[in-house]
Amino acid sequence: MAIRRYNPGYKPPATLALVGVNVGIAIIDMLSGGMLERLFWARGIDIQYGQYWRLFTCAWVHADIMHIAFNAYGIYVLGMLTEQLHGWRTLLLIYLASLLGGSALAIAFMDPGTPLLGASGAAYGLFGAVLGSLYARTGSIADLWKIPLARTLLIWLAFGVYLSLRPGVSMLGHLGGFVPGVVLGMFFEHRYRRELDIYHKLGAALVCASIVLLLAFCIAPFTRSSWYAARALRAYESGDIQRGDGLLADAEKRNRANEGSRRLLNHLRTWRKGHDLLPRQYTVEVLRLPLTHAQGIPGAVRPDGRVEAYRYLPALEEVPESLEPSAPPD
Repeated sequence: MAIRRYNPGYKPPATLALVGVNVGIAIIDMLSGGMLERLFWARGIDIQYGQYWRLFTCAWVHADIMHIAFNAYGIYVLGMLTEQLHGWRTLLLIYLASLLGGSALAIAFMDPGTPLLGASGAAYGLFGAVLGSLYARTGSIADLWKIPLARTLLIWLAFGVYLSLRPGVSMLGHLGGFVPGVVLGMFFEHRYRRELDIYHKLGAALVCASIVLLLAFCIAPFTRSSWYAARALRAYESGDIQRGDGLLADAEKRNRANEGSRRLLNHLRTWRKGHDLLPRQYTVEVLRLPLTHAQGIPGAVRPDGRVEAYRYLPALEEVPESLEPSAPPD
């Protein structure tokens, strides 16, 4: 361990591998026209439908070149410091915990119709791990500020908080990665110094348990209408209309404060009514439009030129009562 800590020529293999994988996926995604982005990103609707892997894969795709460049640089600098302090196994454990913590906290509270992507949560976890290790050495914020590296990181942290408050950036995703990083960074620093006590162990255990509970809630948010609506979609898809109607009625009774839930409910109402009157027009393919289509919806292109990955039917009040074939669904 000491050789890693004090050998400036040490090249951390795990850090380089993480950067390489993130950059490699970004290049493949650009060459594929964004297909990997659509396949890997995380939306509450898709996760509640049953695509649980997105809670993990969303951290490996990025929106654009600046997004991947910023995160790759952060992972390289902070990952190198973490790996030199604690080794590659600890680095990967902190990275994984921060990745899942950031995804879980963001998905648990954000609109289920909004995509989440990027390695920012994991990068902030490494940020927290370095600060946690330095804090464990000093024991106070005042002494932490006296260390040039820690002072630089705290200034960058303040800048990162400012960026996190901007539209389109997930503050919860950053926070969900940063907190596990701090706690685990302190835990492993105390373990290295053989100063572990029950409080350090309890703190690490609580963080890990919280991540597991948040992940479980993301998969089955029983208080949200979107979960019942996603289950209703699956029931209709399998042909169980009666069960789907029951789940849709349950969804109507739950919290629908966000736009994604309301749009999914409107979609299901419209599809259900249309399926009774015009089953050849309102097919299972139309029912599945709100789910993310990795290949994109055929013929559907957004104003910015990107392929449209999901779509909702209009609300019932926007659809003619007769649902004539001359007025096909969007």
